[in-house]
Amino acid sequence: MARYTNKIDSKGRVFVPSKLRDSMGKSIVVTLSLDSGYLSVYTEERFSHIRRQFEALNSMDPQVRRVSRLIIGEALVCDLDSQGRISISSELWEHIGAEPTEEISIIDLGDKLDICSKSFYEKKKEELSSVLDLDLTGYNVTGL
Repeated sequence: MARYTNKIDSKGRVFVPSKLRDSMGKSIVVTLSLDSGYLSVYTEERFSHIRRQFEALNSMDPQVRRVSRLIIGEALVCDLDSQGRISISSELWEHIGAEPTEEISIIDLGDKLDICSKSFYEKKKEELSSVLDLDLTGYNVTGL
């Protein structure tokens, strides 16, 4: 796991580090995150699993429909080009406040990636003065 920094090019493309390309595959799915300021990146297989879970929910529930529109409806399948770049729509970049030539952070979370603007990441990092400030007792996270 790691964080990588790259620039969005003038066409909305971003280079995906080779280590991440190896684990994510040739096609990936980029969509809005449940967390404001981030995009989520999934393998096609994992996104299919997420989509099936949404399809199993009660579509009569307005909250289910709203979240489905945001997560499933905004999803974009991105194929890596020969140089290891993906092209992300301007709408998705705008959602996280990122523009061409701006630096973004790609955060490797193991089975998914999060993307945000580098400035947003740095701001959030400053807000959290220490990992020790987090209360993880209810999550059974040990060994820190």
